[in-house]
Amino acid sequence: MTDDVAAARAAAEEKSVFSHAPVDPDATAAYGDHPDQVIDFYAPRGERGPGGPAPVVVVLHGGVWRAPYDRRHISPFAGFVARHGFAVASVEYRRGGDDDSVAGRWPDTLDDVAAALDALPAFVRELLPRADPRRTVLTGHSAGGHLALWGAARHVLPAGSPWRTDVPAALRGVVALAPIADFAIADKLDVCGGGVRQFLGGDEH
Repeated sequence: MTDDVAAARAAAEEKSVFSHAPVDPDATAAYGDHPDQVIDFYAPRGERGPGGPAPVVVVLHGGVWRAPYDRRHISPFAGFVARHGFAVASVEYRRGGDDDSVAGRWPDTLDDVAAALDALPAFVRELLPRADPRRTVLTGHSAGGHLALWGAARHVLPAGSPWRTDVPAALRGVVALAPIADFAIADKLDVCGGGVRQFLGGDEH
């Protein structure tokens, strides 16, 4: 595949992703003071099984950790999952600068994901009364897939890490969709225009 063909295919895929109208959540809650420190909640539509509490799907959007790509672009997916009987929590987090030249903020992006996941059970009990926080699955796409894997593995972070938890996250599973999972390989391949190195704060980290 030539570079021109690959670029055209990527552009067509991005256009398709952003062609869907955003779906408004049923509720939004802030887990911090920054405008991006919020979680959108979608109540389950219809009934599952005998009508008991619905499982919770926590969504972490992708977009190379860059500012233009926020949770709105994944809201059609969140709405779709809710229409199929699941409760959904779509997490926003701080990303790069105002344009698409910088990926992520070190360490703010990880601070936000950790804080959001820690706050989530209480929010679910308050805002999604038909949901069962004991049956939670974490999912994300691309950069969000990385964040989902990272969020589920905080208990294995080095001792002294501010994000480390003493016990594994209370999750039924993790679904990482096309995650940026191997940073060394992604950096070597210059995935998303050097996004991994930018996300880690350049050569300083």
